[in-house]
Order: sequence, then C-alpha cells, then structure tokens
Amino acid sequence: MRKLSSIVLGFTAAVIMTPAAALELGRSSELHGFVNQAYVYSPDNPYAGTDALNGSVKFRELGITGFTEISPEFRLAGQVISRQRDEADDGDARIDFLLADYLFYSNMGATAGVRIGRVKNNVGFYNSTRDIPSARPGFSVPDSIYLGSFRDSMLSTDGINFYGSLLFHDNQLSWEFFAGKKDTESERLEYYLYGIPVGKGEFDDLSLQGLNLNFVPAAQRSLKLGFSLLDSGVDLDNPLSVSDAQKALFMSGPADVVANPHNYVTGTRIDVLFAVLSAQYSFRDWVITAEYMNMFSDLELQIAGVDNDRSNTTEAYYLQVEWLPTPATTWFARYEELYLDKDDHSGGDLISANNPYRGFGKGWSLGGKWMFYPQWTVTGQASFNEGTAWLPSYNGMENDSIGKYWNYYVVSLTFQF
Repeated sequence: MRKLSSIVLGFTAAVIMTPAAALELGRSSELHGFVNQAYVYSPDNPYAGTDALNGSVKFRELGITGFTEISPEFRLAGQVISRQRDEADDGDARIDFLLADYLFYSNMGATAGVRIGRVKNNVGFYNSTRDIPSARPGFSVPDSIYLGSFRDSMLSTDGINFYGSLLFHDNQLSWEFFAGKKDTESERLEYYLYGIPVGKGEFDDLSLQGLNLNFVPAAQRSLKLGFSLLDSGVDLDNPLSVSDAQKALFMSGPADVVANPHNYVTGTRIDVLFAVLSAQYSFRDWVITAEYMNMFSDLELQIAGVDNDRSNTTEAYYLQVEWLPTPATTWFARYEELYLDKDDHSGGDLISANNPYRGFGKGWSLGGKWMFYPQWTVTGQASFNEGTAWLPSYNGMENDSIGKYWNYYVVSLTFQF
C-alpha cells in the first residue's frame, strides 16, 4: 500500500509541473486530481494525534480521479486517494470509488441508470464530495453530521446503485437507492462504542442500504431540499469466548469488569438507522445551508456472557452561512451541535475515563477560501468547540487527558487539476 501511495504522490507531483487543467486521454477520457497540504494547530486537545498540540503539517490529501466514456450511455470511473491525518490516518492509498455506470433510460422528463462497483453514497449534501477540497465549505465538512470516525464506511458501498431524475410541472426530483457492503474501520467503531478498543475481535464487513432524494421546487429554484436514509448493521467477529472471559474475571475480580468492560466483550451486534434532512437556499452572493441528523442505534452487547443490550438515538444539526463576494473568494460561518444520546446530553454511558466529554459536541467554525491563482487555493479555518464528540480518534487516544473546551486552527494549500 505504501508503494501505491508513493506512486500517487509521484504522479501528482509530475502533474503539478504541467499547466493543464486536466489530463485528456483521448476525446472521451480524462484524469483529474488534487494535492492538499494543511497545517493544524490544536493547543487544547490532540487533534488526530498529539503532534497538533504544538502545530503539525502531518495533514495531507492526494487524489487521482479518472473516467472514460465508452458510449453516451456507458462509462467507467474511479478515484484513488491518500489521506494522512497525523495518527488517525496513515496515508495509505485506497480506492474511494471504482464503478461502471450505465444510463439505461433518458428522455426530456426522466432519466434512470445503474452503477455497479464501489459507488459513492449520496448522504446529505456533502458526503459524496467530502474528500475533494474544493467541494468543502472550509477545511472540513460539518463534523456534527458527517462523522469523521466513519468517513470510509459512510463514503461508499461495494454493491449496486440505482439513480434517476424526474421533471414534473417544472419541479425537479433526483433519487438514488444503493445496497451492498463495506469494510469496517473496526478500531474507530470500537472507540465510538466503548471509548477504547476491545480486548479481542474485530468488526466484520458493514451491510449498507440507503436512499437519497433531492427536490428543487418550480416556485423557488434557489431552494434545494433533501432527505437521506442509511440502514446498516455489523457484528464483532471472533470476540473473546465466554469461558476465557470468565477465567480472566476469576483472576482479576468483579471490580475489573466495571473498570475495564472492554476487556470482557464476548459479543456485539449493532444496527443503525441514519436519517438526514437537508435544506439549502441561495440568494445573490449568499448560500444558507442547514441539516438535521437523527441516528437510531440498537446495540446487542455481551460482557463476560451477560447481555447488556441497549439502544439510543443520536441527534445533530448545523446551520451554515456562506458569502461569495467574488468568484475567487468564499467566507463561511457555521454553528453545530451533536449529542450521541439525545436523551442524555452529558454522554452518560458513552464517556470514558480520560474523556468524560465525548458524549456531546458544540462548536463554531469560521473560515474562508481564496483562489489566488488558477488551480491554487488557500483555505483558513478556526473552530471553537465544547465537548469532544467529533474529536478524531486514534490508537492511544484513551491514554490522553481530554479537555472539555478546545479550539483548532487550520491553514491549507490546495492544487487541483
């Protein structure tokens, strides 16, 4: 994988030396790409790793996207990306999407098609474009809705995607339905569930089914409404056996189960229903975006052979205002809140020893972009947070003392072709 990362880096560096806006490979094929290098300073809490406490440049993204059109109805497309985020993401290259797309029906009032392969999931307004720096409002998409800990699991599905559009009485409706599986970022899911990795076992592939609808009314073309639904489930594979857990319990004593329950997990199954309502309104140089997320989680948890099942509802929202005074500049302000258990805003059972504030998050983000030269953009963002529900997790985070109030500051440079 590291060799592939080097290939991506070398190829992108070579592209930077050329003035072309894209690499055309014949009349029906193109390559696009980007390089993003960021400096992150997070003096209060370790942002994706402890290096950011004193400022770190271990935050970079490299991507190559290509497509070829076999016919007006059929095309192939894919993207390879490498992301380094200090200790949270090691920079190994991965395939974000790789698909065959067939538009099997098209007329003046409706279209319908199918995509097969690793297909991006349209969830909310930003999920399918969250890995492209130019498509994000700032350095990051809203953390409250687009949970960074599950980026790869939410981003795409290995399966099938049906899509289409419908024009009726000048109203525009676009729709997608997708189903399949996706590799699970087991360690990040363990941090989310337990606040620390489990003693034994890894989560299996995630099953995914989803629906996305977007509607633009004829009476107000500046308004876009959306609804997304994502249904998923996953099991813990090869967990600690009940007999081994009971033996360990006999040696350590009952009090250790209370202090370190993650060491005695003998079974886990989690089913999640994730829904997002979206609205965006454009007026002259202004764009106002708001989204609300409701996520119901049903957790079947077994500790040393004893069932500890529970369920809860996660709730989040944000309001974002963007100002586009010139074609080359954008400014934005965003307020957001996230509660992992909407009935217990303090976090309750979701907190961990060194991070008692992981059950919730509130924050303001301010920032802007400036395309100071064709294909070159500088981005700045400052975020002021209370609670750590969206603080990126990484191996060893459970040993770091986490504060309730924390800010981080970012400056990034992007080249895109």
